[in-house]
Amino acid sequence: MLRATQPIPAQPLTPERQHMVQEALTELAADVPAWGRLVRLPVRYARLVTTNGAVSASSRAWPQHVLLAEEAFSSRGELCEQVLHELTHQWLYLIQEIWALQAPTAGTFTLPSGTTGREAAEVLGAALVAATLLRWYRTNSDRQPAGRLRQLGMYGTGCLELLAGRDEEMSDAGRQIARRLKEAL
Repeated sequence: MLRATQPIPAQPLTPERQHMVQEALTELAADVPAWGRLVRLPVRYARLVTTNGAVSASSRAWPQHVLLAEEAFSSRGELCEQVLHELTHQWLYLIQEIWALQAPTAGTFTLPSGTTGREAAEVLGAALVAATLLRWYRTNSDRQPAGRLRQLGMYGTGCLELLAGRDEEMSDAGRQIARRLKEAL
């Protein structure tokens, strides 16, 4: 298991913010009933204290921790998206504790967003987040921010295109996830 060498940049959420997170989890489970148990992964939610502009964060180095910046609480929809985004990463981190998703010799990639130095498993994670958010947004057309479906579809597809033809970079499990994501996107 990957462990952090630095403390988590977080502080406890206020009780009001904790309640908002619980309401967001309830809403996500209601929107996609199949996710009912999945969104109840035992995770500690905390306030992200950093000035790098991130709205939310999680890391394999901080298992079962989701960090939410104040901006994540700007609206109910934003909070739901950020919680779902980070829970998606958390589930992939859990899977990575069981199965490697990339070859030990895998190189690094630049995500379609321009983020550099990402491993193949992180590229899969970015595509998985896009596919998960697409599924959620498709459950309620009133919730969809203008152009968000298109943006997520292009981003997820772009991530998978980075891995196309680079099967040696991924493990069998990673290749299987990539194939499923291609179908979902």
